[in-house]
Amino acid sequence: MADVIYKRCYFDWGGRCAYCDVALSRQKTGGNVKASIDHFIPLAKGGQNGRSNRVLACYPCNLAKGDTDPRETNQWPDVEQRLAEIAATPLLSHGKLRQLIPELVKQLGVGA
Repeated sequence: MADVIYKRCYFDWGGRCAYCDVALSRQKTGGNVKASIDHFIPLAKGGQNGRSNRVLACYPCNLAKGDTDPRETNQWPDVEQRLAEIAATPLLSHGKLRQLIPELVKQLGVGA
């Protein structure tokens, strides 16, 4: 399940860190920058564990953010703009997603 959540978050965020916009590897490890899933609003501050509160983050940003709300700091000034852009991107309908599954499976190299 964790791999499915990671891959979904990776595609939701276009493979880029939500905070610093660095390109991340499709794999959780390897590549130039280690990637992780972060709760934008920390669970400790009432954030939910659902898709709408999960962001893709590089390990350094996730570590630096910790349990803070990034909107309360000036460390990532563009984060709200990036969130607005992602929120404005329509999610795929179930039917369209089913059409794309074979191509996604091929690209991700899973199920082969």
